[in-house]
Amino acid sequence: MLGKKYSSVFLLIFFSLMALDTIAQTTVQVVTKSVEKRFDYSKGDEINIEGEKAEVSIESWKKQQILIKVELISKHPEKMVAEKDLGKLIYEAKREKNKIYLRNYISTPEGQAKPKSKLSVKYTIFLPESCPVYLKNHFGSASISNLTNSLRVNSKFSKIDLIDIQGMIEVTTRFGDLIGERINGRMSVNSRRSDVMLHDIRGSYNIQAYYGMVKIFSEDELLDLKVDAEKADVFLFAPNPAMYGYNLTSTQGKINLPNSFDVKEVQNTQVLKQVEVRPIEQEYYQNVTIRVTFGNITVDKKPN
Repeated sequence: MLGKKYSSVFLLIFFSLMALDTIAQTTVQVVTKSVEKRFDYSKGDEINIEGEKAEVSIESWKKQQILIKVELISKHPEKMVAEKDLGKLIYEAKREKNKIYLRNYISTPEGQAKPKSKLSVKYTIFLPESCPVYLKNHFGSASISNLTNSLRVNSKFSKIDLIDIQGMIEVTTRFGDLIGERINGRMSVNSRRSDVMLHDIRGSYNIQAYYGMVKIFSEDELLDLKVDAEKADVFLFAPNPAMYGYNLTSTQGKINLPNSFDVKEVQNTQVLKQVEVRPIEQEYYQNVTIRVTFGNITVDKKPN
């Protein structure tokens, strides 16, 4: 009886592994459709992008023109099904006065079944660096570089990469990390369940974060920083951290500062810690205000 029991267990494991191997060897058929669209650009034009399951890449060039390359993608083990479902993935690009609208969506004709394929879109957009951009994207990703005017991003479940961005920047992200490099301007961030990492930044920043981590590597040209976070740890690394004035508050957390700081304790209880730091013999200085609930604050010298 014992031998039969082990034999049954062995057979169960064997057939389970065979089933997993069969699934792993299933070939996925990929069907794509590529489209290009061009718009002449004039000062005052703006591009609005609304993506769903979209991988968006935006970068500037010298031409006074907006070039949009779109790749529509359908994946399914059966090629016929992938081809049929690709027709349900709709893309639109149109101009209305000074706004250029770009969007994709799934449309299922009445009486037809919903798509069985995995549908997605890739946008590659080239535009003048001074063209304002508004991007709304869900369940995708965004890589944006070399803009100098105005950028607004509203995303869910999407990673955001910003590189060499100047001007007015506004980012709202839910369940998607934000990574920025070499940003200079006035930036506001509202993040929820997302990590925020900003490298080599200048200008003024207002960051609201709920869950996640905020890690900032600044330059000396950081003019103003305000962070309001809940259930998040906040890190600031600066080349010369002693050049700033600090107002730091942590509720149910800790405040970690360099030993060289001349710290004035405003509150120091088991629940609430609040400190002020002012540069020695400096009448004018940049301000850093950080408030954290259920999280720690760390300020230190930026590593070389």
